[in-house]
Amino acid sequence: MIRKIIKPVYHFSHDLLFQTSHLNPFWKKEHGGKPVIKGHISAEHLADTRLDDQLVDQLKVNDIKVKEYTIDVKGYHSYIKKVNYPESYYGGGLDSEANFTEKTLEHYVSTDFISFDSHTVFIDVAACTSPFYQIVRRLYGTSQTYQQDLIYPKGLHGDKIGGYASELFLPDESVDGITLHCSLEHFEGNSDTEFFQELERVLRPGGKAVILPFYLAGEYTIHVDPAYNLLKWHRPKIDPKARLRYCNWYQFFSRHYDPVALKERIIQKAPKLDLTVYRVTNFKEVDPSCYLRFIGVFEKRP
Repeated sequence: MIRKIIKPVYHFSHDLLFQTSHLNPFWKKEHGGKPVIKGHISAEHLADTRLDDQLVDQLKVNDIKVKEYTIDVKGYHSYIKKVNYPESYYGGGLDSEANFTEKTLEHYVSTDFISFDSHTVFIDVAACTSPFYQIVRRLYGTSQTYQQDLIYPKGLHGDKIGGYASELFLPDESVDGITLHCSLEHFEGNSDTEFFQELERVLRPGGKAVILPFYLAGEYTIHVDPAYNLLKWHRPKIDPKARLRYCNWYQFFSRHYDPVALKERIIQKAPKLDLTVYRVTNFKEVDPSCYLRFIGVFEKRP
């Protein structure tokens, strides 16, 4: 009963704060010499595919490998029939408002890039309560599957790994596959760079980390919801090189790389990993709500 009262009050307060953000003297109006603007850069790329055409050209100019990827739509629907997802979990669930189709599509596509079998050692990183690590176990008989997230107690506890993703508590060169579903973009400060350096350590030669969506844009951009951060007493670290945007989407932080930032923050800092960017050609054929534009696949060199 109390939650039913508090929730609408909280949402009203949040939305009022956001709508009046231009009047708030404590919220930045400029960052890195550029004005802060409102709106998510992904929405612009989804609305105009020419922006992704230009982005692909920029990636290639920066010597980043780009390939096209086509989703097997029938394969996705077969996967859904085969896998019994729980009715609800954080970041997904059967409720269409909980992004069920996009989340499960990301899970399905992951299985195209990692060769799962009974011997695969696999981690679903920043997974919160996602059932994907259990799905891999059931579908492929994979015995060593782990779920990692900051919400769990720090360290390795059975099949749970707690703490920051830059410390995975497994031996050197012991992991075959790692996935991140709608999560890397939320790594604040230098935690993205530190995570990829940890990948260099834990992945076996030929092991892969698959990131879906791999959030890329024509301009290096960090999004914050200033009202959400204020109400949660959180102060995200904002890279001075990034363009800052305000979004009314109840998230602390989201980072989108342009090719230069991608090279500086990840590729050059984790030289043992080879990156291939896959541009997804048909995600809208699965459902108009889907937004899986790019996939990043990092493979450990022999």
